[in-house]
Amino acid sequence: MAVLFVLGFLLTFLMIPLFKGMLTEGDIVRPNYKGDMIPVSMGIVFIPMLTINAILLASVVRSIENAAYIFIFVSAVFSMAFAGIMDDIIGNRNVSGLKGHFKSLFKGKLTTGGFKALFGGFIGILVSVFFSENLLELCLNTLVIALSTNLMNLMDLRPGRAIKVYLVIMIPMIITLTGFVKVLPFLLVPNVLAYFNEDLKARCMMGDAGSNVLGISIGILMVMGYTNDVKIAWLIFLVLIHILTEKYSLTKIIENNKVLNFIDRLGR
Repeated sequence: MAVLFVLGFLLTFLMIPLFKGMLTEGDIVRPNYKGDMIPVSMGIVFIPMLTINAILLASVVRSIENAAYIFIFVSAVFSMAFAGIMDDIIGNRNVSGLKGHFKSLFKGKLTTGGFKALFGGFIGILVSVFFSENLLELCLNTLVIALSTNLMNLMDLRPGRAIKVYLVIMIPMIITLTGFVKVLPFLLVPNVLAYFNEDLKARCMMGDAGSNVLGISIGILMVMGYTNDVKIAWLIFLVLIHILTEKYSLTKIIENNKVLNFIDRLGR
């Protein structure tokens, strides 16, 4: 874990200027909430060290089951990073929210957000097949993965907000996960920490390429490492937060709460 953390943090930190330059030169920029044009889709900077550390971890495991955990985790993260990059680059911002994207789909119009939602659902099913003993558990696991993925999209509306929420969730998970699954967060968390200040200071946006990765990693670890009782409780929370954000502005809710607003603005 220590080796994965140090390598992931240091090498991701060194890669950040390279990826910012690549996105800027490729005109992959977008106005942020203040209207400043900054690089978007910087979440792709998480991927190189995720891959390298996965190779290192796979080279020392002696169990096919543990190797399968690595492969499933990395493959799902790669898949959602791809969907996120697609949405960042060619996405239409005229439609927002899961409800809006599915309404468009039912009218015969596929949005990148609709594609991302459907694709994420199928990835959730694919992962859940390996960890479900019956149809009911398959549905539970799929919903946990799909809604966890979208949770980070809901949070990624202000600099640093999504990563703060991600860390608040991941720290207890790292403490409570057991067995081989406990090491998997270290494929991603140090990379996110290395990038955190760039996002917090609004020098670039991780975009859906980043938020999708953060979200699906939470969902997969939940499915891999916890009992159904914990997953049901987490799913209830996810459903409630999705209902809330469909009806109300999460940003306004945070701004109207002194404690949440202080935490949200901390470090900007």
